[in-house]
Amino acid sequence: MAQAYGVTALSSVRTRTPTSGFALVELLAALAILGLLLAGVASMINTSLQDAKGQQTASYQAALATAAAKVVANNASALLDSATATTPVVIGLTTATNPSYALSTYLPDGIGTRNAYGQTPCLLVYANAAHTMLQGLLVTEGGVSISDDALGYIAGNAGQGGGSIPATNNASGAALGAFGTWSVATPNPSGKSCSGTVTGVGHLVNEVTTNATNAQDADFLYRVAVPGDPTANAMQVPLILAKETLGAACTAATGAIAADDQNHVLSCVAGTWQPVPLLHWRDPVVNATDLSAMTNPQTGDVAMTTATGRAYTFNGASWQALAVDENGVLALGNQETVGAACAATQASTTPVSTDAKGRVLSCQNGTWQTQSEVLPALNVVGCETIMSSPGATDYTCTTVPNAWTINTTNNTYTTIHTETVTLNKAGMISASSWAHMNDGVCEGNGVMGTGHNAQESQSLDVFDSSGNTLSHTESMGPTLKDDSGGINNTLNTAQNAGTYTVQVTTNWATYAGITTPWTSSYCDTAGNPISNSPLVAGWSVNTYY
Repeated sequence: MAQAYGVTALSSVRTRTPTSGFALVELLAALAILGLLLAGVASMINTSLQDAKGQQTASYQAALATAAAKVVANNASALLDSATATTPVVIGLTTATNPSYALSTYLPDGIGTRNAYGQTPCLLVYANAAHTMLQGLLVTEGGVSISDDALGYIAGNAGQGGGSIPATNNASGAALGAFGTWSVATPNPSGKSCSGTVTGVGHLVNEVTTNATNAQDADFLYRVAVPGDPTANAMQVPLILAKETLGAACTAATGAIAADDQNHVLSCVAGTWQPVPLLHWRDPVVNATDLSAMTNPQTGDVAMTTATGRAYTFNGASWQALAVDENGVLALGNQETVGAACAATQASTTPVSTDAKGRVLSCQNGTWQTQSEVLPALNVVGCETIMSSPGATDYTCTTVPNAWTINTTNNTYTTIHTETVTLNKAGMISASSWAHMNDGVCEGNGVMGTGHNAQESQSLDVFDSSGNTLSHTESMGPTLKDDSGGINNTLNTAQNAGTYTVQVTTNWATYAGITTPWTSSYCDTAGNPISNSPLVAGWSVNTYY
């Protein structure tokens, strides 16, 4: 019995071994399947979270877009005055960006300052060149860039005008509306922003369009301005007026208008129906003789004759030519003199006359001036001896000894001369300057010294009354070695009436053998030293009209 029991037990063990191995394989397979399921569930959870993030971002953007539309609609007139086609009015969430406007004005209290990606809103409002239409772009700035896949979903659910700046196939950074509804090639040409970070790829953009006219306003004519909708103050069909008789008495309120039997517009003026052209022109007639038949003419009425094209005015008793008579002659009278004083002109008028020679004159800046001749005015010629040698007679200029400054950095010396020029009207300033240097020395017996090196330069400028440079020229001579030489400058500039300064700046430097100041001379034919001036500068300033 003992042996039988042992055999039976061994047999049982051998029988269970294959069964246990199969169970282990099943367990491993189940674990693998469970792992795959867990990965799938995790992916689904992550996708769900991303979808929720996108939905929240889209809802936030849609609320901002609605607020942006209200900002534009309610401030259209002011925005049209301030915005341009390239430089927008920048409006942030609060008045910290622009004290005049804020998106938060039309948003509930406590709304967040950033979307789910940490991006902040900014409204850019542009106007067309004629300042008659507005276009707003509600963009997001900063934060984390949104992938193209998420951008498409968010833009499609971001309210009216939803769009974005995707990365794919968009190297230029254009803003594109969801489903291709709109596009802006350059959404921010001036680089403006609310946060200091300009919008770009991976950010949202809503196109904000608005019509300030409510639907119920469309069929009414408004007495006051409707922001953003000038058509609300314009008639869309002809206005039919009541019939009245020209010259008949009227008791209507001031400003009343009507029409006569020929459909001419009449206005009730001083108790009488008067033709509206009374303030401008009356109906034209064929000849001057027909003017006497004009109905109820008033002093100051003007009418045109179609046969001659002449204008006539009614002086209270008769019609007279405004300027040109029936023969086409404009007689101004030879009464004025060029340069004589003339009365100050009234706003938007210019007195015109002629002189005894028949030249046309006009009143310019208080004097009678011609229209075509070039007339010289200021003429200033002068020179100064900057350094002199005893007995030198080569120049007869004003001597200004030691009237210079020195730049110790480069050992350059400078002297400046200025002339004040006043133009009484638009004219021409013509200036020229020159400088001459001698650094040679005759040591006697016809022998010139050696080793004296110096150089000169000069600039010529015209400045306005604020010190701004209007014209400039300059010249520089070669390095003189025991020699002499000169330089010159010329400039001409046309300017308006005003006060100007002509400045002559002369510079020089010594390189060897001599120092400032020095004396110079040359040897005459007999070998004797003749003194000359080491450095002289001159100028000429003229004005023309």
